[in-house]
Amino acid sequence: MRIHANFTGGNILVEKVENDFVFLEREIRDTEGDWFYWAFCVEEAAGMTLTFRFPYDARVGRFGPAVSHDLKNWHWLDVPSWGDSFTYTFGPGENKVFFAHNMLYHPERFLDFCMNKELPVETVCPSVKGRDLPGTRFGSGDKWILLTARHHACESTGSYVLEGVLDTLLPVLPEEYSVLVIPFVDYDGVVDGDQGKNRKPHDHNRDYTDEPIYAVVDYMMQFGRKNNLMYTFDFHSPWHQGSQNDHVFLSRSTEAMEPFTDHFAEFFKKETADIVLHYDRIHDVGPNEQWNDENSPNSKNYFSKQSSVKLSVTLETPYFGLAETKISQSNMLELGEAFGRAILCYITENP
Repeated sequence: MRIHANFTGGNILVEKVENDFVFLEREIRDTEGDWFYWAFCVEEAAGMTLTFRFPYDARVGRFGPAVSHDLKNWHWLDVPSWGDSFTYTFGPGENKVFFAHNMLYHPERFLDFCMNKELPVETVCPSVKGRDLPGTRFGSGDKWILLTARHHACESTGSYVLEGVLDTLLPVLPEEYSVLVIPFVDYDGVVDGDQGKNRKPHDHNRDYTDEPIYAVVDYMMQFGRKNNLMYTFDFHSPWHQGSQNDHVFLSRSTEAMEPFTDHFAEFFKKETADIVLHYDRIHDVGPNEQWNDENSPNSKNYFSKQSSVKLSVTLETPYFGLAETKISQSNMLELGEAFGRAILCYITENP
């Protein structure tokens, strides 16, 4: 048996193995404080039954781990979870299985999506570690929409939702608009399997300052200053689970933006009324509520204060959902398609 994190998005520490029990912990790396993301591969365990145990709860979600054999197709183990452990029986020929806290979204999936949609992929800038940070753009108008995901590397639900949004916008984007897409803001973290959240000295979504330390954030800030940027939508995942974190919700920007966010929320609620991951604004976190300080130097707050921007908001999609709103790859894409329709409704009414 071999347990490792040698793949895109891998993150695990194997503390010890005792008989059929494997004691694990997530790698915190350069995150300040606790966070919960992990992903690992088990090889050469065919026919074995193993229990994987973490030292704390808030590690395994309510449907157990996400499971894959190819890093492309994911399902929940769907066993009762106590938050700190799960048991898995490997089939006779099951010699390579991936387990993760949540359903991963491999960067290659986005590149394949762009190729299938004939979207040109460009290098936005070098990442901190020198990788080519990818992006794409489409449209012919001078009114710009900025779509971003993975400011926090582990928040993969945002990537699925973003793909669904693009699938909706691509064929019907009004001719006066163009779209810039930065799918992996913390690209190094996505590839390396970092938490990304609360990265020291600060993470990508706290970098919207006079002197940003990340080239990709500087790029987006300059883009906003140089172009007629009208709308920005940022896609995230919330805390592990519980309370509002089990629901789709908007993290709103500034008090001044509230009437516009209210209007968009009406469209979004209507477009999700008949899908699994439906939206209700009662779960939203408004400006200066809970952790949502409108003076925090994050993406939505920064762009909401730019004179050309008519709406800037973040969508939070749960890692797991509840029994009746269970997260799946198809449900996340469906949510993105609904969000895309809400964008189209809003910009049509507010050109």
